[in-house]
Parts: sequence; structure tokens; C-alpha cells
Amino acid sequence: MCILFLYTDPSPPSDGYRLIVATNRDEYFDRPTASAYHSIEENIIGGRDLQPGKEGGMWFGVSLNKTLRLGSLLNVTGADCNGKGRGYITSNYLKGDLPAEAYIDSLPDEYSAYNFVTAELSKTDTTVYHTSNCPSARTKFVGRQVLGFGNTPLDVPLQKVINGRGMFEEIVTNERDPERLTAKLLELLNCRERFLPDDELRRRSPAYEDLSSIFVNMERARYGTRAQTLILLNSDWELQFIEVAMEQPVDIKPTWQSCTFKIQL
Repeated sequence: MCILFLYTDPSPPSDGYRLIVATNRDEYFDRPTASAYHSIEENIIGGRDLQPGKEGGMWFGVSLNKTLRLGSLLNVTGADCNGKGRGYITSNYLKGDLPAEAYIDSLPDEYSAYNFVTAELSKTDTTVYHTSNCPSARTKFVGRQVLGFGNTPLDVPLQKVINGRGMFEEIVTNERDPERLTAKLLELLNCRERFLPDDELRRRSPAYEDLSSIFVNMERARYGTRAQTLILLNSDWELQFIEVAMEQPVDIKPTWQSCTFKIQL
């Protein structure tokens, strides 16, 4: 499971932000992964999947070519996972030149169930797309938005997405200082409160109680939140990309490492 919170404002005040993102990646601890890095050749920032047969796939990343583009992939809990690896949906989008809508139109019907979120920023506008193949759906968001996405269709959000979005909105509305904003967003991503009852999650997974928090920790299954990413893009187009992730190989008591990329767009 994963969770994504996203704020956009194409016309922010001088001390405001054009884009704020907070996301957790939940995955098996033993899945080989490259932590976030800046590929100068591709001008893309993000981590990469190193799982044999799925190398190079991405769950989250940004492209800095021409316009800022973001891609984020979330699975659909309880749905079919026997199709093609989904990580290429994100990496191919970020590497390519197609606008989000045209790229979504080009996606073949061969991937395991997914929710795919894109954001494209220009000097005058911001457009966010959510698309899914389970069920087939597409939604477009334009302008100033506060959004939350999880592992279910948009019309049946999980309780942790509903509650987390509210907490996220309060943070991005009231905090402008980048250090305090970063600290509060990480506190949100580390929230272990179980948002129960959740009938939708219970219907989709027998492990619904363990999966009901924003930060997931299932030690016995060696599964849970293993990477957290923040993006802050201020009114002057100064980008911060922050990743906090488990060092590999993941031990019984994981060690967390962080990296930050600062780029003037």
C-alpha cells in the first residue's frame, strides 16, 4: 500500500508554494530498491525498482525537463496483480515527451491494477490527473487543490486517506516556513494511528487493521512503510526533493537515511 497527499497553487503568494507533496511507499522490506537519485542524463529524480524483471520501474518521481512533471503509482488493494509490472507506467511517463492526457490514452491494457497520479506545472497553471484501470476511470483537477490518494478508487477512499488529507490541508494552510513545514509533513507521514472502522479496507484485505494507519509497520511480514518523500516548490520555483528511506539490507531494527535535492527551476 502507499499514500499520497498533494497541494497545488498556480498563483501562490510570495511566501507560498506552487506544489507540496507528501507520500509514503509501502513495500516488502526485502525487495531490492535504489534510493532516490538525480539522473542527470534523464533529468529525473526518484528511486528505482531493482527487482529482477522489473528493473528501472518507479513508484514516484519528478521530471525537470521543460516543465515540472510528477508521476506517482499506487496499487489497488485486493485487485488483480497478475499483469505486467506497473512501475514502468511512471518511469516511461517521466522519460517521455507526451503530455499526461495523451500518455494516459496510450497506456496498454496489460498492467496489474493501479492508480496513477500525474501533475504538470507551467508558469500559469497546474493540472493533476488521476487514472485507474480498476475500475477504468480518469479525473482531472485544475488550479488550486488539496488532494489525497490511496489504494482504492476515488469514490471509496480509505479512512486514512480522508483523515490524512484533512491533517495535510491544515499543515499546508497554516505553515510557510520550510523547516517547520518539512517537520510537520514528516510527522504526518509517520502517523501510526489506526483509522478504524474502515469497511472498505476490511472488505479488501484481511490485514486491514495493520494497513489502516498512514505509516504501516508489519514486522512479521517484513512489510510496511520503507520510503517517505516530500516535495516543496516555492513561488520562486525553488525545488526541494526530500527522501527518507530504510537503508538496505533492511535489518530487524531498520536504519533510516535521508537525502535532499535542491534545484532552481
